[in-house]
Amino acid sequence: MSELEYANVARSVVDDVITSQMEAVLAAAQLMAASIRDGGVVQAYGTGHSRIVALELAARAGGLASVGMLSVKDLVMFGGVDPTSILDPTYEREPGLAARIYELARPQPTDLFVIASNSGINAAIVEMASLVKANGHPLVAITSMSHTRGVASRDDSGRRLADLADVGIDNRAPRGDATIQLDGGQRIGAVSSLTGVLIAQLLTEATCRALEEISAPVPVYLSANTPLGDAHNASLYSMYGARIRPIEP
Repeated sequence: MSELEYANVARSVVDDVITSQMEAVLAAAQLMAASIRDGGVVQAYGTGHSRIVALELAARAGGLASVGMLSVKDLVMFGGVDPTSILDPTYEREPGLAARIYELARPQPTDLFVIASNSGINAAIVEMASLVKANGHPLVAITSMSHTRGVASRDDSGRRLADLADVGIDNRAPRGDATIQLDGGQRIGAVSSLTGVLIAQLLTEATCRALEEISAPVPVYLSANTPLGDAHNASLYSMYGARIRPIEP
């Protein structure tokens, strides 16, 4: 077998994000640092595979403790909904989901939202973005501009996630996400998760450095699998209480 094409694709798209999106990352980090300084929490939200990006921001070793993760599964875990009702992978298109998730989270006025969605067009994403802005929260979007500009919104408003963001970060994924065409015509090699995780880590570093610049506390988790991890992290859990939900094992 010759060299796998995805290795070159990965190098290229990572370099593309770093080259083209740093200004947006730094602008988003300034908003995040201001929210955290003022006692806010960064609420990270995504559906489908974009949950990977939200999870990379929340409750992980070396990550900011002041980040919570919102998800459709919150309707089951915290809202008492029948688990079978959310198993349909097209459920994110269902109108009204976002309002129920937002209400369960009970965000405070100083909270900021980071919403990740490759397409940025489904109801659960656009409705959440609309709620976020209607309630006065800053909004950072992580999305594929190539994809979102190339398809129609599925939200009744006709808007996309990118239309509502204070800062938009382009994950540089192509329309449809897959980057490699096989001989049989199928396309493989999605990159939105790869670049989304990269963006999440860039945001984390930039936000921490921005907090240091304003002499604000930088609440960062240690790995729970180190001797001091549990005790250190417990103090951070107590600081934010129920505003930061635990991530399931």
